[in-house]
Amino acid sequence: MARHDGTGGGGRFPLVDAVRGLAAVFVLVAHVSFWTGTSALDVPGAILARGDSGVAIFFVLSAMLLLRPWITGRTAARTYWIHRLIRIYPAYLLGLAGVLLVAALLPGQTGGLGSPGKVVAHLFFLQGYTDDQYQAFTQTWSLTTEITFYLLVPVIGIALGRLARCRDRVVFGTLAGIGVLGVLLQTLSTVWSRSGNTWGAGVLGRSVLGHLAWYAAGAAIALLVSGPRDRWERVAARPAACAAVALCVLLVTATPLGGPVDLHLPTPAQAAFKETAYAVFAGLLVLAAMGRPRGDVTTAVVDTGLARWAGDMSYAVFLWQVLALQVLYVLTGQPVLTGSFWLVLIAVSAVTLLVASASVYLVEQPLLRWAHRRWPTGRPTAPTSPSTPVAR
Repeated sequence: MARHDGTGGGGRFPLVDAVRGLAAVFVLVAHVSFWTGTSALDVPGAILARGDSGVAIFFVLSAMLLLRPWITGRTAARTYWIHRLIRIYPAYLLGLAGVLLVAALLPGQTGGLGSPGKVVAHLFFLQGYTDDQYQAFTQTWSLTTEITFYLLVPVIGIALGRLARCRDRVVFGTLAGIGVLGVLLQTLSTVWSRSGNTWGAGVLGRSVLGHLAWYAAGAAIALLVSGPRDRWERVAARPAACAAVALCVLLVTATPLGGPVDLHLPTPAQAAFKETAYAVFAGLLVLAAMGRPRGDVTTAVVDTGLARWAGDMSYAVFLWQVLALQVLYVLTGQPVLTGSFWLVLIAVSAVTLLVASASVYLVEQPLLRWAHRRWPTGRPTAPTSPSTPVAR
């Protein structure tokens, strides 16, 4: 897959791939906990449901990985657009084809194909704006948000490059202000939803504007690692501490402060807290990945290639996991919101990894290798970037 080396020169941040894989696992756990009804089981269920924080990780990674080359002036617009298209669209089309095939074969259990407009909306990543999604592709609302962000990356990256010339207080103060604006808009979305306008409010809440805090966290890290190496290495010198604090923040979101774990609407205060907490959690986790591997475990994860494999698989796992859940429940006749969490998780993980492997090794990687040969970056020091999710 297209990659970002993540350093000031020709090296890379090897643990970033591991974080991408972890984000995909988080999202899978959240989906399984919801489909099995486990998310309703007191504290353990609430913790599992907070696996939706994996989306925040993807968004932070997207901002960090994709903005940095623009900040440092080490990318070209044409190459960026081509690499983004080939990275995201072929695998997405393959996943969508699977969803449409199952919907056509099992219309009674899946809701069917729906209108032509619904199909077209999914072909162009518009489902996050229409609020009309296939049950097996509900997670792809985040791709609508990500594609919108990808379109804005060149403008945002150039602006951040100019902002980087200012004093740190101005730079990070501006990003903090953008993050606060995002939290306020997410809160407004909740207020709007509670007034009865679920469509418009939902679009705002899922949009780039509604998640500005997450993107601002990634942009801050991108600016940090684009600066003097000694400065960001001091910040990321304690990855274990960053990861530990991130975990504590995530656990707090499993309390009533983070809002409901089902489809009930949160209060405005809960929405604001969760959005902020996820930005802090994902930002700290990504920041922890900026440091060098320390200790036997993290070194082994990198040296054995496990981290790279996890990063390679993350996008395909994200795309196929809900379809695997749907097919499993249809074939077994198991009612939704029931079932054994662990049995479903194991079965869905196995099927998802099998199909995702075919997607990665037969479609994604061959196309990406071809694209990088056909359209090289053209600048020796310019790294390429993985998707998100995201960074999927």
